Amino acid sequence: MMIKKQRGMTLIELMIAATLGMIVTYFVTNIMISSSRNAMQSDGLAQAQENGRFVLSWLHAETRRAGYIPGVISERIQPFADLCASELPLPPANNADCTFEANDRASDRLAIRRTFTTASGSAKDAMDCTGVDLTAIRAEGDVLTDVYWVERNFVSPNTANNDAYDDVLRCVTYFNGIPVANAQVIASGVEGLQVLYGIRPAADPDRNSNVSRYVALSDILPIDWDSVRAARIAILTRAFSDNTISRDTRSYVLLDSNPRSINPLQTFTFTDRIARHIQTTTVYLPNE
Repeated sequence: MMIKKQRGMTLIELMIAATLGMIVTYFVTNIMISSSRNAMQSDGLAQAQENGRFVLSWLHAETRRAGYIPGVISERIQPFADLCASELPLPPANNADCTFEANDRASDRLAIRRTFTTASGSAKDAMDCTGVDLTAIRAEGDVLTDVYWVERNFVSPNTANNDAYDDVLRCVTYFNGIPVANAQVIASGVEGLQVLYGIRPAADPDRNSNVSRYVALSDILPIDWDSVRAARIAILTRAFSDNTISRDTRSYVLLDSNPRSINPLQTFTFTDRIARHIQTTTVYLPNE
């Protein structure tokens, strides 16, 4: 019996095998990278959305108390604070308990007026906006103002990365222009807050009509507070992670914010890899 000599692979066969291996590795690597990128994008967007749902749920519940006064036969108080003459002073300074329309800033200031009471059966009616019990320092029927505003970590237009997760939504409660407790952070990662107010038609003497339009309060001076029946709130929230999407310049428009302004303080324009999300809610005031 003849024994055949064993033969190895030729150089051409080795080159073909190596090329096929590289092609397979290339496609498998691309699939893994693409899957990882998609997972990061989905996770980042989910983070921004979840943060937004929490903040919007909080603001929706709090805004429903605008104009609140206990007793079904009592007329409501003025639901929102008057307009500020200017942005300054900033909360939580004294006399900053006013509604601010962001003409030179990206975010509005929401100032909700309500009545302090211990007789409603709800412990929240005797607290400030952060949950501090006020029963020892406030009297039944005192009118409180809960002020919500956004503090952005804005450095300057020329800063390469002037955004951080310490953009926060804050709140402080006032009585007669004086804070009743320390201001607190409600949520981090909140970069924008815009508010429009729903009003009834002017030619409605019986005040029975539904909301006819949503406007900034500065567009309806002098303000007929009895015509304000709703508030539309929009927020912009961001992901926890700094690297969730591809780097690009993205602009976000919240209600009546100014997307064409050259002033970066007036816009929500970012050049980074952070996922963001806009959410909006409309709050109808029950105290008619």
